Amino acid sequence: MKKIALLATCALFSNSLFSQQWDGATNSTDYIFRNGKVSIGTDNNNDKLNLNGNLRLTGNFGNKIVFGGGSTSSNGSTIVGDGGDFHMELSGFKLYLHPNVSAYFGDIDPNPELKKSFSMGLSGLIGMGTDNFYCSQCTDYRLFVKDGIKTEKVKVEIAANNGWADYVFKKNYKLMPLQDLQSYIDEKGHLPEIPTTEEAIANGIELKEMNILLLKKVEELTLYTLQQQKNIEEQNKRIETLEKKLNK
Repeated sequence: MKKIALLATCALFSNSLFSQQWDGATNSTDYIFRNGKVSIGTDNNNDKLNLNGNLRLTGNFGNKIVFGGGSTSSNGSTIVGDGGDFHMELSGFKLYLHPNVSAYFGDIDPNPELKKSFSMGLSGLIGMGTDNFYCSQCTDYRLFVKDGIKTEKVKVEIAANNGWADYVFKKNYKLMPLQDLQSYIDEKGHLPEIPTTEEAIANGIELKEMNILLLKKVEELTLYTLQQQKNIEEQNKRIETLEKKLNK
């Protein structure tokens, strides 16, 4: 009997200790606060929340995780400062990661463009500065960036040997005669295979394809130059022969 009473006392005492760790309302609608640190599935208590396992957020109106500091107003809404804080947000079947801005009250974002700093769609497409990456001509692309990209190196893979323009130097390559090239330029106003200004504005240009085209034109220009040099040398020989005959 004494053992049962002792166990019941310990249970009540431990329950009292646990309940004292929480403050706030005891219903399911008001805020619940906890003083100290929370550990779930682990005894690690280095941070305010320590979790060993998966974290799943569900809801019909999107989910949001706030990283960093900030202050709290008198009505309980969070006002996040601009001191390096970030939001991770699920909205419209897209995941967003963006820096907070000053005067961020609850779900009202005064700068919606800042929300597009980094976004990812359900199909794995990634946007930086934009979340507009679902279009009929976008199936071959994975990264969409608005504004400029500054980097030290860009390396483009070439899939096959015929993907480069060295075929211009093969003996069976048919070089367009200069007269035909002149007629084409006079009629079209641009080099063959090179997109027009209107096409470039409307569709953009593929850097890899454009570099290959430019290399092709440089190699064709090299062939034209070599051909003209050969003609000049032959003409010089003829002139030299004629001069010798005249001198005799």
